[in-house]
Amino acid sequence: MRSFLFVATLLCSIKLFAQPNASEFESFLEKATQDFNVPGTYVMVVDNGKVVMRSGYGKKSKAQPEAPNEETLFAIASLSKSFTVAAIAVLVEEGKLAWDDPVKKHLPEFKLHDPYVTENITVEDLLCHRSGLITFDGDLLWYGTDYSREEVVKRIAERPLSCGFREQFGYQNIMFITAGQVVEAISGMTWDEFVKVKFLEPLEMNRTTTDFERFSMDRNMAMPHIDGEEIFTMSYENSGATAALNSCASDMQKWTSFWLNNGIHNGDTLLSKRSIDRIMTIHTPLPTGNFDNTNGTNFKGYGLGWFLMDYQGDKIVHHGGGLPGYITKVALCPKDDVAVIVLTNDMSSLPTMTMYAALDWLKGRDYEKWSETFLAYKKAGEKRKSDRESARLNEKEEDPVVFESSEYVGQYEDEMFGLAEVFIDQAALNLRLLPSKELFSGRLTPWSKHAFRFDHNDPFLTYGVISFTVEKDEIKGFTIDLPNQDFHFDKLDFKVVAK
Repeated sequence: MRSFLFVATLLCSIKLFAQPNASEFESFLEKATQDFNVPGTYVMVVDNGKVVMRSGYGKKSKAQPEAPNEETLFAIASLSKSFTVAAIAVLVEEGKLAWDDPVKKHLPEFKLHDPYVTENITVEDLLCHRSGLITFDGDLLWYGTDYSREEVVKRIAERPLSCGFREQFGYQNIMFITAGQVVEAISGMTWDEFVKVKFLEPLEMNRTTTDFERFSMDRNMAMPHIDGEEIFTMSYENSGATAALNSCASDMQKWTSFWLNNGIHNGDTLLSKRSIDRIMTIHTPLPTGNFDNTNGTNFKGYGLGWFLMDYQGDKIVHHGGGLPGYITKVALCPKDDVAVIVLTNDMSSLPTMTMYAALDWLKGRDYEKWSETFLAYKKAGEKRKSDRESARLNEKEEDPVVFESSEYVGQYEDEMFGLAEVFIDQAALNLRLLPSKELFSGRLTPWSKHAFRFDHNDPFLTYGVISFTVEKDEIKGFTIDLPNQDFHFDKLDFKVVAK
């Protein structure tokens, strides 16, 4: 009887986890790529070390209209964070630092706006988003600027903390850049070199690189797009340990296998299970919302370089990556030895939708519902964006009263961000944010009293409205209204330094 029950249970298990129809799932993803208006997508699903589904859809670029393949390079953005955490873990295992070491022990020059936090923030704090800086705070320091990684870390000291130290989650790219500087200070190698020596070379991830020239000149790379339109490539090398890596699905398969195999590759332990367990444990809790509660998620949080949640009874370890023109996603289910890899060359929720759909597909659950759900979110988001734009345009005045253009000319400075200049070119007023002048340079046209519309070169962001502060008919500075979810222009406060 016991033997019979064992066999019956085994057969039920086999039936439950038997692979559903891969071709149907591929057709679903092909349609989803079109429905979400994504130019190019590549998806790979791995189950128990075996690739059970891999397929590319759409196109890589205008010049290469064929679909991406498993060797096609994408900017993987914040998927770089897991490499940084692994690098720190290696140094811990080598006895060269401890997770709870104060950052200043290894970077004596490191400073945040709050002296107490400066002295007490640890290496582990850098990696789980609890510094007191809010999400994306200070990211304008590296986005499109000519600042080095060292300068970015130095300048964040000018930004006041928005919440208490270790009080709440604030997704912090600059703290990860700082962690990369810790790796360099201890190892004597750049973060890039360390990651290459410790992981990329042993795992034979030969396509993965932080070299922008190598990436942008590769014959098999997916060009970035915004709303289906191809845009220019841009270097993010100064983002370093937070977002600088570029990779492909075949390499990311090796990376996910490394994590699912407890850090062991070809019999060599590159990272211990003890370290991986620490990394994949919640350090900063996150609240659940209606979406989570409706869809089988009871807890969420951030570990070290990875988001963590439960989904339909399984622990899911995941992370996304986003840069203008690219959104990526990797998800792991350690219990079932499952990995989902999604790479796209536009901005959409398709990668997250695909993660949920793939996890359900593997378990024989309904996965088609996810497209409808996320398309509804997409439609609602587009309406909100349109409504905001309409409301903003209503603020424009027909005949704003302003000074002569020459009155606004001068050099201005924000303490954290740096210098900007207002100048006249071809009889028109222009603004240039000097650290990121390739992106944020353009013409100023009258908007309202002492305010101007700022049209710049960045295809990702909308136009800005520059409002000059005037006291007793004297210009004192300006602020920038450029609404978006990623960069805090509203926190910049430029003061006149030269007229």
